[in-house]
Parts: sequence; C-alpha cells; structure tokens
Amino acid sequence: MESGRGSDLRRPEREPTVADRRWALVVLLAISTVAFIDRSILNTVGQAIKDDLKVSDLQLGLLGGAAFAVLHGLLAIPVARWAEHRSRVALISLAVAVWSAMTALSGFSNTFAHLLLARIGVGVGEAGAGAPSQSLLSDYYPPEKRASAFSILGLATPLGIVLGGLGGAVVAQQFGWRAAFLIVGAPGLIIALVAWLTIKEPPRGFSEGRRDVGAPPPFSAVVKRLGASATFRHFLVAAVIINFVGFSGMSFLHPFMVRTFNVDYTTAAFAFVIVNSISLAGGYLMGGLITDRLVKRDARWYAWAPAIGMALAAPSYIWGFVQTQWIAAILVLILPGLFSGVYFGPTFAVTHNLVEPRMRASATALLSVVMSLVGMTTGPVVTGWLSDLFAANAFAAGDYATACKTPGADLANACRAASAVGVRNALVVIVTLFWWASLHYLLAARTLRAELGRDRP
Repeated sequence: MESGRGSDLRRPEREPTVADRRWALVVLLAISTVAFIDRSILNTVGQAIKDDLKVSDLQLGLLGGAAFAVLHGLLAIPVARWAEHRSRVALISLAVAVWSAMTALSGFSNTFAHLLLARIGVGVGEAGAGAPSQSLLSDYYPPEKRASAFSILGLATPLGIVLGGLGGAVVAQQFGWRAAFLIVGAPGLIIALVAWLTIKEPPRGFSEGRRDVGAPPPFSAVVKRLGASATFRHFLVAAVIINFVGFSGMSFLHPFMVRTFNVDYTTAAFAFVIVNSISLAGGYLMGGLITDRLVKRDARWYAWAPAIGMALAAPSYIWGFVQTQWIAAILVLILPGLFSGVYFGPTFAVTHNLVEPRMRASATALLSVVMSLVGMTTGPVVTGWLSDLFAANAFAAGDYATACKTPGADLANACRAASAVGVRNALVVIVTLFWWASLHYLLAARTLRAELGRDRP
C-alpha cells in the first residue's frame, strides 16, 4: 500500500507551507535534542555511576557506546525501510515515546547489568527517529538548502550538551545520578505527542517539485547506488572516524575534567558545556550555512570544508588536553569544536543528494548504522581500554585494577593521579584520527562534482 493512505496510521500526505516547513524543523530539532540528552546523559553522570556501581572505564565505555549502539544500529535499516513505505511522522512519534520511557527506567538500575539493559532499550527506541527525520527534511528542503537544514538539526548536539550536560550534573550532584535519568526522560513523552499532532507528512519529492508515489526501491538498490559512489565511500569512512573520536570524547571528557583538575561533578559539567556547546554550535552552523554558499561556486566544497575542519581539530584538541591549568584547558578546548562540527551538514546533504526521494531514509540509515556499529560501539570502548592501560602504566604502587577499585586513604591520591594520566593520554591518542578523516574528505573531492552533476550543487 502506498505511503500516506488509510492503513498508514491515518497520516495523509499534505503539501506543506513555508510555516509548516519551519515548524517541522523546530520540532525535529527538539526531538533530536531530546535524543542526544537521553543518549548522552550517562556520559555526564558517568563518574558518579563509576563511583557508585564500582565499574571500570571499560564498562563505562560499554554503557556509553556499545550498549546504545548495537541494537540501534541493527534496527536502523528495518525502521528506515518502514519509513520508505509508511508515515514517518507516526514512526518518529512512537520512537520518541519509547526511548524516553527507557531513559527514565535507567534511573531504577542498581547493577551494571540492569543499566546495560536499559541503555540497550534507549538504543532500540532511538533507531526510529534519525533516518525518518532526515527523510522528512529532504522533502521539506530542496538540495541547495539541505546542508543548512541538516546543520540546524545538528544543533541538537550543543543544545543537548547544555540542557542534559549541565542540568544532569546539577541533578546528579543534588539528588543522585538515578534522579537525573528520571528527569531527562520525561520531556520526550510530551514532544512525541506534539510531533504526532502538528507535523505534516509531505509528499515524497515535494522539495524538488515532484511527487514520488511509486514503490520504494529495494534496499539492495540503495546499497548498490551508494556502494558504486566513490564520493560516498570516502564520506562514509570519514564519518565513521569522526564519530569514533566524537563519542570517545563525549564519554570521557567529563571524567577527564573531574580527574585531572579535581573538581566536582557540577563544575566539570559546566566546563563540559562551555567547551562543547558554543564551539560545536558554531561548527555545525558554519558547516551548513557557509558550505551551502560555497558549493554554488564549486561543489567540491562539500568535501573541502570538512577536510579543513578535521585537519585543524586534531591539534586543537591535543593542545587542550595537555594543559595543566583548569582555566587554560577550558579556553583552549573551546576552539576545536568549531572545526570538528563542520562535517555534519555536508556529509548528510551529499548522502541525500546522491539518491532518490524514496531512498533517503534508507541511505541515512545505512550511513548511521555504520557510524553506530563502528564509531559509537568501538570508540568509547577503545578509549576506555586505553585509559585503563595508560593508568596502569602510570600507577607505581602495584596492580592498578585491583588496588584502585576500592582504594584506601593511603592510595586514593595515587589512584586518582594515575586515572587522570590514563584518560588524558587516551584522549590525545584518539583525536589524532581526525587527520585520517580529513584525508578521506580530500579524496572524496576528486569525484564529488562529477557524481552530483556539473550544474548541481
């Protein structure tokens, strides 16, 4: 049955107005912000969980990455295929309600295993939002405006950092980390209802002046189309690397602040917000708004802009991580987000511009799945493993894992110092991978203009 008909949860396709387009972007930004908060709140209160449940950095990495990413990645493609056939608005609304409920349930966890299962549930819910949301935006916004639209959607990350990072830490410090999960899970239930009642389902291809009412191509056709694109292959590898690094930083930047500078959770969260929110917001906006202007002259700017950003992000992060003064570290670490956020809008815009309207949810899912299963799953885990390894090498009073699991007063300072060295060195190693991502964007520029068409941005 065609999308938007009677059995499609009574969500008819309607031609949206400019006001509808703007409202949809606002609501989808709110949904993405809630998703980021619910996904990353564990990172904000990670040190509190470590202290309470006595977990290792490796386990913390599992909770922050793999627990969410595995089922999120595996379900993303089936969900995207549903979105190609059925109402995207209905699917998004249901997904928001599910993951918000699972976030709240995380607050009732008393063991690592219970929390792991709850985080898996969050990943299951969030699998239903990303690809359908971007597919909707592509039918609201034409190709020449998509990088900007996706970059605005990407502002969910800095907004989530402000609302979830600082707010979650304050709640955790005052009422405990479990209360933080309960509080951040509630708003999503309201937003799910708002989305269901107010967002219109636009016709497929509406932004390009056509109406695609045919059956969606099989997923194999999407894979074949993107797999044949050298541009997409390089964009994909670069995006995986960036997410590998990015989720490593999101998982361990807050513990880095606490351990290195011996500050409380709220102070570290405030620094986390300052470091990431302003700079990442600037990076996302620059990546979309400036790129949409530059590609009118040369489509290769879709690749050149993120290549430059990644090349500058690595040394900026390293410079920040090796600072020994609290204020200096905060000031320096504000800079790299301006560079690392540039990739988001161009990467998703190019992916959508390479395929047909009824391929876009699947194309987004394919990109997101690989980023999740490789980047999000392995990044925090590898970083946690490196942190434990470097900490053990820096600890001179015996076996680090045994002595520092529940250290006595005589070893507390030595354990903290070793853990600070471990997380700092791990982060320094990980961010050097940004240079690898930069190389792939440069390689993508060689084929990008030809694949998009000479007169097409």
